Amino acid sequence: MAISVTPTYEDVHQNLTGALLRRAVLVVTGLTAGAANTIPHGLPKTPYNVPIYQATSGTPGFETSPPDATNLYYTTGAGQTSLRVGIEY
Repeated sequence: MAISVTPTYEDVHQNLTGALLRRAVLVVTGLTAGAANTIPHGLPKTPYNVPIYQATSGTPGFETSPPDATNLYYTTGAGQTSLRVGIEY
């Protein structure tokens, strides 16, 4: 099963340095349980912060590397095939 990412774009806010940050919530399905997963985020910029991570099935895993311009990196727990990630970019 292929990894599928469904974004919900939220708001834009300004941080203390004046930078404009956008927020999105990504619902990711089709993950391989108990394994390292590379997730194409599809955002127009490299994520700045990944403040929220929620397993939506199985045992929670963890972020294995910081996000880059194209991907998120998570290792899933036992039985975890989906997750929800809040991102600032």
